[in-house]
Amino acid sequence: ATSHTMAPTMPLDKTIPRALNDAQISLATHKKCAKMLASARHDDPETFLPVFCNAILPVLLEYKRDLCTERVVRFIVTFCAWREEGMEEDADEFNEAFLGFLLNLHTAKDKAIRFRACQIIAGVLNGLGPDAEVSDELYERMTDVMLERIRDKMPPVRAQAARALSRLQDGGESDDFSQDDITQAFVELLGSEKNKEVRKAILGSLAISDFTIPCVVERTRDVAEDVRRIAFLALTSKVPVESVSIAHRALVLRRGLSDRAPMVRSASVEMLKRWLDAFQGDVIKFLTALAVEFNENEAELALRELIAIGRVKPMEVCKDEDMVRKGLKRDTEADGLMSAEEALYWRVVMQHLADASNAMGSNSAQSVGQAREIAAAEVGEMIEAMECALPPTAMDLLALVQSHATTSGGKFAARQLLPLLKCVDLNDGAIRRGAMHLVAEQLRVAPSVDARGSSYACGGDGEWERALIEIARLVANGSTEFAGIILDAADSLQMLNTAESLTQALFIAGTLLEQTQKRLPSIAAEAVMDSLIKPAVTHATTAVRRESMRVLGLLVASQGVINPEAVVILRTALSADAAPVRCMAARALGDAALLHGLAALDQHRVLVNSEDEDVSESDFNASLPLETAFMKCLDEEGKPFAFKADAYDLEDVNVEDVDATKAAAAVEAEESVGTVAAESLCKIILRRGEGAFEAAASVVARLLGSYFAADAQRRPRLAQCLAVFFPALASAPEDRRRLLADCALPALRAAAKVKGLSRVAALLVQLLTAGEGATTNGAELALALANESLALSTKQTPTGAQGTLAKAYINGVARVLSLIPVKSAKDELNVAEKVELNDVLTKAWHAAVLAAERTNEKAAAKDLACVAERLRSHCVATPKPPAAVEGEPDETAAYAALDVPMDDDDLSTQLNDDVREAVMEYARELANSNEVPFTGSKVKDAKVKTAPAVPTRESRSRASKTKASEKLVDDDLRKPLPKVTPTRESTRSRRGALRETN
Repeated sequence: ATSHTMAPTMPLDKTIPRALNDAQISLATHKKCAKMLASARHDDPETFLPVFCNAILPVLLEYKRDLCTERVVRFIVTFCAWREEGMEEDADEFNEAFLGFLLNLHTAKDKAIRFRACQIIAGVLNGLGPDAEVSDELYERMTDVMLERIRDKMPPVRAQAARALSRLQDGGESDDFSQDDITQAFVELLGSEKNKEVRKAILGSLAISDFTIPCVVERTRDVAEDVRRIAFLALTSKVPVESVSIAHRALVLRRGLSDRAPMVRSASVEMLKRWLDAFQGDVIKFLTALAVEFNENEAELALRELIAIGRVKPMEVCKDEDMVRKGLKRDTEADGLMSAEEALYWRVVMQHLADASNAMGSNSAQSVGQAREIAAAEVGEMIEAMECALPPTAMDLLALVQSHATTSGGKFAARQLLPLLKCVDLNDGAIRRGAMHLVAEQLRVAPSVDARGSSYACGGDGEWERALIEIARLVANGSTEFAGIILDAADSLQMLNTAESLTQALFIAGTLLEQTQKRLPSIAAEAVMDSLIKPAVTHATTAVRRESMRVLGLLVASQGVINPEAVVILRTALSADAAPVRCMAARALGDAALLHGLAALDQHRVLVNSEDEDVSESDFNASLPLETAFMKCLDEEGKPFAFKADAYDLEDVNVEDVDATKAAAAVEAEESVGTVAAESLCKIILRRGEGAFEAAASVVARLLGSYFAADAQRRPRLAQCLAVFFPALASAPEDRRRLLADCALPALRAAAKVKGLSRVAALLVQLLTAGEGATTNGAELALALANESLALSTKQTPTGAQGTLAKAYINGVARVLSLIPVKSAKDELNVAEKVELNDVLTKAWHAAVLAAERTNEKAAAKDLACVAERLRSHCVATPKPPAAVEGEPDETAAYAALDVPMDDDDLSTQLNDDVREAVMEYARELANSNEVPFTGSKVKDAKVKTAPAVPTRESRSRASKTKASEKLVDDDLRKPLPKVTPTRESTRSRRGALRETN
């Protein structure tokens, strides 16, 4: 189309199409064309609407979003929003009628019409100015229609309907949109919508208020990168930082700055800049808004990002005399103690300079020439800046730390300042003795509750104690002195003879075992065992017993040898104690099994006579093998393959609880023994392989059942563990991958009588086909699955609900069998192994053919026929044996043992009678046993149907061609068709139908 000069007197049926044609060429013509159409509308308003509606019908029929169509749609929106001075009433009347015309099309069967109608309505509504008027009747009608279209089956229609509803939301009397039907629909669909484009549209259209902010925050962990980016952009542009709660501020910062997608992380950085600007660039005020005492990690992450983007410059900060005087060189008597925000700020700034100077120093050592001199100069500037910020002497810095540590409410600031001791010279004996004195004094303090930093035994996080022990490790003259200081403090706390003090003493001893790099001396280890652990094991307080299990596990792991007494104590606690104690005992036993193996630990269990009536259940459980004990712990959590819903109902989701998953995981780690047992089993399987278990395949199958039974909301730790474990096992070495093939059939059998078998089969196929090439033990698995299918076909299928499950099991087994890759006997180089593999493949394809003949399920019969042909192709014919060489073994007998499948048309005629009888006999025995679901000796045998032979692919193709040629001869040559000229039925085009409808 070309541009035309349109005169005002030109008829509308030519003016409007030419304007639409010109609009396709460029966006620059839209303003001119809109002005011309507005003039034509003003001259003849009654005729303009029907002509305009008929002219845009081709646009409504175009579903593909090509450039020309999108330009026309944009021009239509521009024209409808055009309000020239003196023609406002004409524009409002036209929009009222035009929108009504588009609303009439919302029930059209054609998806293109529904999509374009919603798209134009959304564009017009969002393009109208604030002075435009819409009648109440049209407003209500648009609301009802778009609320219906937002649940359309086509995602593009839903997205455009969401955009159309953006300006129709009503805040109500409370002005928080909580009572608005549109906002409530948006909130509901954000959690259930599967298409990311629709979620983006809803998120961009959602009205921002106190009611909807938690929903926007929740989308910052959406699975789609685009949706997460839109959520952060909405928080940046629409939500002021004052409207976001402290918990939500910390949450979105943690998610955004830790996101792996660059586009999402960039959007979160823009949000961080906007929030800092809201506090006039004052970093301390910004940190105060994050409540650093409760969100330390998030505040540190944000501060380091501000340093990375240049909003905080450590070199300038350290050289600013005013800031330094109020910071690390402050007079505590005149200026008071540092706030938590100031302490965190200075700690991050100084650590950044220290890390940067160390990295730059390493680079300068490897550089030469001028680059080395430049790097050395930069290191010197950094060290000079640090010296400007630090107190004059190391003792002054230690005094600053001590003044905060000995003051109520100052432990958080003291903990932030403690790492700065690493920035000063610790070779001086005075500073070392002072630091040791500070550590010993603080560790001996009785446990207490403090709003700004309680002791570990009183509900604290233990970070203060860990920081003290870390400093002690740095200043101690050796591991012996280091262990002596910590154990002396633990003994002092134990003498207080309270549950809190004993818990604190055990925690300090456990932290020592975590941080020490060498094995404790035998005398110290015996002292810990006799004076701390043994009295705590039988203590009445659960917290004390739990901490004793933790220290005992660390002691066993750090010493490197098995302590029989420790194993007995841990097994006894695992069998009968409170849930937190059992969890810690299971974790300790799992770590010990990683180092020494399950069999080594089982040698030290106390055996009992199960037939003795005096033996309690706890003693019997303590005598079980550790593998069995862990499996019993898994059974306590529920039945395997008890499939859960993918998500909660919306009524159960509390969007205000921003740490719901984190809190659930923390509770699960302390209360769920099954979760800890599953984690231990997963680590042992990946670390030690099949040889660590008596029945490794059963363990993996049971873990697979727990994977499907785990509720991701209530048991996120278990769900996350198993979701990582199975892909890791699929990519592990061959001896580990073999377990997946070995557990496939037991897992399918365990899930047979539960709805959802198809999900189990799909996951097994995904895991078995994850690697390149054939599946490890694929031939053995194929034979087992083929025998399973044949055994199922020999018995009658039950009816009712059991019949539905049985059919699903038959189809699932056949589906897995048809998709697993199997190694061909032709690729095996070793002759003996080739004979063995060929024998397995031969039996497998015999069983598959017989099962395909007998089964009543069409899908299963099709899969079995395909796999039978594939397995037969993997077998090898008898090659010519090599000439015997004197002095070497004769391999003629081995070659003679290879089976030779005949190259007939049907697979059924290729079966070897001896192999057939052997396979059928084994299948009958299997069907009469209780191993195969839905079978057994009490189930009647299936009637043997006279089914046609299972054809090969070539014979099927040849038979179809023959049948078609015979039909052609019979129908077309022997029976000539009558000479009748067919008449074409009249059909109406979609455009004509639309014209008549409107």
